[in-house]
Amino acid sequence: MSTTTVSRAATTGMVGGILYALFPLAWQFANVTDVEFGTLTFVAVAASYWLLAVIAPALIVGGLVALRRALGPAAGRVGTIGIVVSAVGLGAMSLGVGIEVASISFGGGEVTLGHALLLIGFLVHIVGSIAVGIVVFRRRRDPMSRAAGLLLALALPVGIGIGLLGSALDPENDTWFWATIAVPTGIAWLLLGRSLRSLRTHSRELVPAS
Repeated sequence: MSTTTVSRAATTGMVGGILYALFPLAWQFANVTDVEFGTLTFVAVAASYWLLAVIAPALIVGGLVALRRALGPAAGRVGTIGIVVSAVGLGAMSLGVGIEVASISFGGGEVTLGHALLLIGFLVHIVGSIAVGIVVFRRRRDPMSRAAGLLLALALPVGIGIGLLGSALDPENDTWFWATIAVPTGIAWLLLGRSLRSLRTHSRELVPAS
């Protein structure tokens, strides 16, 4: 894979991170259940869901591809497995939300299968992210990568903290559920994707795997 291809994949991951982090805001200000089906407003809100909740995690998978190439042998077995597990989890999340958004887009409601895929995918992704975060924090030396690695490794407790705080302030608002899932991962990939775009893949900028 050429450095240009790595840079493009890293950009994909960064854009995915930005979009994913923004999804809770879209949910807060444009809930599809509050608009009339079939109107232009409904179409616009549904489109935002497709972009921010379905496409965004799929774009982050591209960032994982760039990360694997950037780390090279420094990824080690743990890092490589973590990247694969995280990618599988994000793919399941994207598919699960996609099933639900497709149903809503055509006038239906929530789909049990879609919701189950989202939750299972999230748990799988979190397991992978812990491994990925630790490896990134240990192997990449630049501050942006290390901050991203720390956030990935702690995505679950950070997300739970966001959810608990939000629920205490506004317990009836589902925005905090999506913030728990999307914000830590989104911000982490904004940082990591930005770092990977600089193509810091030379051996002097990585800590070799022991």
